[in-house]
Amino acid sequence: MHLPARPQRIARALLRQIPPLIAAVGIASASAAAPAPEDVHAPLQMEAGTWDAEVTFFTADAPSGHARGVQTNRLLANGHRIVNEFRIPAGDGRPPYEGIGVWGYDTVAKAYVGTWNDTNDLSVRIDHGYWHAAEKTMVWSSKVNDGAGHFVDYRITEEFRGDERVFTFYQLGIVKPDPHPLVKIVFTRRTEADTGSS
Repeated sequence: MHLPARPQRIARALLRQIPPLIAAVGIASASAAAPAPEDVHAPLQMEAGTWDAEVTFFTADAPSGHARGVQTNRLLANGHRIVNEFRIPAGDGRPPYEGIGVWGYDTVAKAYVGTWNDTNDLSVRIDHGYWHAAEKTMVWSSKVNDGAGHFVDYRITEEFRGDERVFTFYQLGIVKPDPHPLVKIVFTRRTEADTGSS
């Protein structure tokens, strides 16, 4: 196919741009694919497995109810993300609760990032976490629209104690950012002998 002179010049100019573009894409891909240090995946491995949950609910900073549930946490094939599935059966006038989340270390944000969806049917929660290795504690923060035009700040701490984890969910005050506990969950890891029980 023969192109007139001007389109030929345009085509040659475009072709000259291809190698730099390919190089730029290659650099960006290599940067995005840079592996994270293996130690960032340690808390995910600590959380994997099936856990029995003792749940305490709080109202006005005081315990106001209890429940039991089960959390099943499954690592993805490469161990870099974990899927959390949590269920609490109905009881004491409460409907059954079910939630599912996915979290892991985001190599672009250089932080832990997770999402949470549940049967409360509120906004999808996006959490940003920081791992304190010396204390074996993960601290999460999130901001969620309450449906009335307000954004509410939450903090979550998760303390890893081997076969026990303590998960505490706080709401920060609006006037003063004091933490107010909403839920505390003590998780106990199931052994292989009792993973068949529910």
